[in-house]
Amino acid sequence: MYLSMLKLNPRSRQVQAELRDPYQMHRTICKAFGVDKEAWKEARVLFRVDESNEGRMLRALVQSAIKPDWSRITAPDDYLLTEIQCKDVAPVFKAGQRLAFRLRANPTVKREGKREGIYGEMERLEWLNRKGEANGFFVQQARVISDGKQKGLTTRGCETVFSAAVFEGVLVVTDPDAFRAAFESGIGSAKGFGFGLLSVALVK
Repeated sequence: MYLSMLKLNPRSRQVQAELRDPYQMHRTICKAFGVDKEAWKEARVLFRVDESNEGRMLRALVQSAIKPDWSRITAPDDYLLTEIQCKDVAPVFKAGQRLAFRLRANPTVKREGKREGIYGEMERLEWLNRKGEANGFFVQQARVISDGKQKGLTTRGCETVFSAAVFEGVLVVTDPDAFRAAFESGIGSAKGFGFGLLSVALVK
């Protein structure tokens, strides 16, 4: 697996446009893996934009199964503030391991065949607990540090609204194989819109 960090320029018009329509940022990022959509699928790209200092600092984290070639992306000179950093990551997961985590997700539930957003802190934490049970981890502690709605455009150009929540906390690995699969493929839906990337670090 590879993890890249892109420091985005919040004053860039393209960055601003992609924040309004995150799927366009997904398309920009995926160009680092070629122009073929099959190559995009093989790369299993996940990304998340983290903001700090009231949006004055933007960092896009990109996780992929294939090493990206960032020279392929087409973006104006003011798109990035610094050179892109990329490193090879090979985490080892063990049963009973405690990991600090951060996850930006799109909590949803299916009702009568339709996917609906989940709102409310308790309901979102319950959703996270269910995801843990299904993906080899137990949520020891968690909080929703940011929530709300995010608009975007589907591939057909239709406007859609996502339930956006950022979770932070500590989890315990219960099934290393299931957890690795979730770590590599992401948690929840709408991954092409910047959701699903699970970042973890050992709890000392």
